[in-house]
Amino acid sequence: MGTKNNPGAYDCYDKALPDEPMFVLLARDPFAPTVLRWWAAQREDDIDAHIRPESDNAMVQEARKCADEMESWRKVNNGAWRKPTE
Repeated sequence: MGTKNNPGAYDCYDKALPDEPMFVLLARDPFAPTVLRWWAAQREDDIDAHIRPESDNAMVQEARKCADEMESWRKVNNGAWRKPTE
């Protein structure tokens, strides 16, 4: 599981082409775990259909772990990213 300070094995920044568009989801986004789990299920379906290689299973497991860790982080840090209102 990657973080800003400790990129993971599947870090997209390192692998992206110089002009390749990308989109990052942060744990503070309440939809992020759901989106990750949806992506993992789709990738798993592609593996089962032999569209993607079996080696992608490690990435699927990493995505699911990341979704779990995002939920845990939100519980501990809920609202930490918001600026105090004055």
